[in-house]
Amino acid sequence: MQIQQLLKELDGEFLEIIFCTEDMITRPLWEAMNTRQPHLEAVKVAKSLPRICFLSGLSGEEMMVLIDAFPETGIGTFLTPDEARLEPAVFAALVPNSADKPLQELIEEIMGDHEMLTAKQPSST
Repeated sequence: MQIQQLLKELDGEFLEIIFCTEDMITRPLWEAMNTRQPHLEAVKVAKSLPRICFLSGLSGEEMMVLIDAFPETGIGTFLTPDEARLEPAVFAALVPNSADKPLQELIEEIMGDHEMLTAKQPSST
């Protein structure tokens, strides 16, 4: 998996990856983040959700290293399996204010904020 390779390159193999499944969407973020998925390759990921990485247990500096490294992986889609890279993601931190909110509500809030922020950025063309 590409994300596991990225974490390995960053000496972050100790980080746990949890994929969002359909049954997690209505559950609180805290509960979803504490789900055990010992066999990631067998997890059925929820479809048609934006790619959001919720981070927890990292210092601010560690989060920035991970976030900064993400685009350096050559993020892209529509590649052959040999060229497969990580798809673009929005990052958010697990904070006490969000821990008990349903994941669906947080997804809507985060994507709304992300769309507002990216709309304010001048285009690079």
